[in-house]
Amino acid sequence: MKAIFKNNLSFLLPYFLFLIIGAVIIIVNSKAETHLTFNSFHNSFFDTLNTYTTYLGDGFTATILILMMLGIKYRYFIIAALSNVISALITQGLKQFIFDDVVRPKKFFEGLQELYFVPGIENHMYNSFPSGHTTCAFALYFSFAVVVENRFYKILFLLLGLLTGYSRIYLSQHFFEDVYAGSIIGVTTTLIVFYFIQKKNHPWMERSLVNFFKNER
Repeated sequence: MKAIFKNNLSFLLPYFLFLIIGAVIIIVNSKAETHLTFNSFHNSFFDTLNTYTTYLGDGFTATILILMMLGIKYRYFIIAALSNVISALITQGLKQFIFDDVVRPKKFFEGLQELYFVPGIENHMYNSFPSGHTTCAFALYFSFAVVVENRFYKILFLLLGLLTGYSRIYLSQHFFEDVYAGSIIGVTTTLIVFYFIQKKNHPWMERSLVNFFKNER
């Protein structure tokens, strides 16, 4: 496990910094205060940007990107697929059975405070905690980060996760706490999955669909 942390410091160090800063924000401010602060910063450019970046954590996007891993290495596909499926089950279980009474910003502030909503976006009302899009994004992009060696790509994958999480707050689909928890579920699940899959020494895991089609010829 030490090697995993050492090889992924480019992702994990700034991520841990995010967790520390996030913990301070959660402790110092109420979730209402934090959301209103985020909600006060908006313009047409960021409306458009976040409308699209939120799809970085969409299930369809994740499925396409994970399937592409089959063309690189089966091991990578398994890591990404298991990380996303397991983390999704955890998040949905929490949403539906434990925190099912936690409402989203639109419902929370209804009749209390007028929020800015991005035009054309349908805002959900219930099952706010934790953020499914953020869980998906961090499980997906961290699973990519752990299998590449380039530090730049590891940082890029972290930024993609953070952008996805921010988009959920910007669009008022989630509170900061929802995004914070979702990121932890995604990263932790991926760490555990990667640890166990890397210990498997099955030769077929090092192959890919590219090898398969080459052999067929």
